[in-house]
Amino acid sequence: MDVLGPFALISLFYLVLGARVVVQLARSWRATFDRNFTAADRRLVNQAAFFVLVPVSVALHELGHAVAITALGGRVLSWGYYGFAGFVGYDPRPFSDAEQIVIAAAGTLVNLAMAAGALGLVFLRRPPLRAAFNELLLQFVVVSLLNALVVYPLLDVLTGMNGDWTQMYDGGVPALSAAILALHVAILGGLWWAWRNDGIRARVATLTGAPAVRTVHLRRGGHRSGSSVAPDASVEERLLEEAAERVASGWPQPVQAAFQATPGGTMLVLSWQGGGLQRAVLARVIGGQLDLAGVTVDAGARAIRRPIRREGSLPDADRLTLALRLAMETVETWTPTAAGAG
Repeated sequence: MDVLGPFALISLFYLVLGARVVVQLARSWRATFDRNFTAADRRLVNQAAFFVLVPVSVALHELGHAVAITALGGRVLSWGYYGFAGFVGYDPRPFSDAEQIVIAAAGTLVNLAMAAGALGLVFLRRPPLRAAFNELLLQFVVVSLLNALVVYPLLDVLTGMNGDWTQMYDGGVPALSAAILALHVAILGGLWWAWRNDGIRARVATLTGAPAVRTVHLRRGGHRSGSSVAPDASVEERLLEEAAERVASGWPQPVQAAFQATPGGTMLVLSWQGGGLQRAVLARVIGGQLDLAGVTVDAGARAIRRPIRREGSLPDADRLTLALRLAMETVETWTPTAAGAG
């Protein structure tokens, strides 16, 4: 792809933002990557992954193409690099169709190798890196692979740019293209599974200093056959999950549930859509007491939280079910204005 058109301008703007992040990092490097990883540090690290490391991965992606061309006996005739995008030009005539597919795939293989290396550093290094470094590497993996395996293929197909993915999937070697497609789907499926896996999410939370979240799979209607409670769940979590499933079974809208670790206790989050708002009840157990609060999120992503009630002690399953149901009914009546009152 020799002409990037508007992508060149977008990429230059992207580089300007990246330079701003580099300056911020240089000024606060020690505080950002110390052992006290704050929310502000996390925001800056995430920006660095997107605006600093992704351009590096793009450069190495293009280098992968160049190395493949040279290794197969060709010459790089032109190249361009714009931070967020780039290209390497060559004369395809000396190459077979299969070799051209290999050249097209070389850049993405570099992306996969970098992602594998970053994941290895995060999950296998002993002792683990500090939370800030792990967050930086994991965010880089997410953004880099999303760009390489989802955004770029879609742009290639929708804009007709005749880029890497068009050449890989329409390069005149059906068997090789089918193998690439199978690998592509398998990688995306594996990443989706990892994203949804509670064990991996808990491990990521530990490594990055984020609150651990465990999703609860609720059944609506009827009785459950067996328990979905995690084997290492606390007594409070087991009680909350049982009550949550009872409430969800009689609620008119689908209810999602998750446990989130909080300082000093456990919090159950029950969320659903109602009246054009995202609504949630937060049930937090601290020191044997139950705090109930409600949250609404409007179309502008503005979240408003309001306390509902406090129980002096954690009730039994029946009373807890009733308390959660009444709390959800209360939140269901809130309008954006009412939710902000008090």
